[in-house]
Amino acid sequence: MSPEASSRALLTVLSAEHAEWRPLLALIEEALQEIERPAWAHSVPALERSGPGPEPLLSGAVIKVAPRSIERWIRRVMAIAAAGAREEPFIAAVTAGRLDTLALFEAAVSQDVDRLDDLAQVVRDTRGVLRILAPIIAMPMLHACRRAWADRVPTGWASGDCPVCGGWPSLAEIRGLDGSRHLRCGGCGGDWRTEWLLCPFCGERDHGNLGSLVSPESLERQKIEVCDGCRGYLKTLTTLVPIPPAHVVLQDLATLVLDVAALEKGYRRPSARRPLAINVVAQPRRLRALLRLRS
Repeated sequence: MSPEASSRALLTVLSAEHAEWRPLLALIEEALQEIERPAWAHSVPALERSGPGPEPLLSGAVIKVAPRSIERWIRRVMAIAAAGAREEPFIAAVTAGRLDTLALFEAAVSQDVDRLDDLAQVVRDTRGVLRILAPIIAMPMLHACRRAWADRVPTGWASGDCPVCGGWPSLAEIRGLDGSRHLRCGGCGGDWRTEWLLCPFCGERDHGNLGSLVSPESLERQKIEVCDGCRGYLKTLTTLVPIPPAHVVLQDLATLVLDVAALEKGYRRPSARRPLAINVVAQPRRLRALLRLRS
């Protein structure tokens, strides 16, 4: 089965089991189709660093994008999100020029929640909708970066955040016959190996502060790793092979029962990390650039 077909199959199962998720699943389905568009690869910035550093690869990047393409994508996301809504859809704010799509795209890719909140005030978003849509908006760019930089990810990356985009892991895999532990990013699909008995969020190593929970409704191969140091938790799945990058966000949804079990015990997902320092700039249209060269 092709990755596209398996994604559709998993989406169909989730939609059938959780009708209340259908609006969110519609957004994810659109994002999974969008990440396959070759045009995103053209906006992947060149990496200047020659070796691994303390920051994710995307940190400090200058991303050149075609403004019309970004506006098209954001309009599409907002149109799906607004389907059936009684309030004025955000797409009207884009049309009227009240919402800067490049600023929204930059805040989404850099995971800058404070800037997202500032933009939300402009369009009177009091329900945190822009925060919900931001990961969807950023997903095609982040997946393009992961694909382009696959051979540049440091093998010895020791941090708990994603070495590509800086996001916190959505889940962990206990993978293969050797049972190696891998962290997986829902934003870009990133995959990096980590140590056992290590909290990815606060770096806690004391086994007395680390433990696990098992939800009665979960499968045998699913558990929750918890840290009493920071009260964070991480869902952990046992797998023979890696979860496909595009499926990480779907598996995160499919294991919601584990989130519920962790929340009931007082554990939480960590708050957003500090935003990455990136800059999104408009790429001149090709025809305009050619005319400039001739003038």
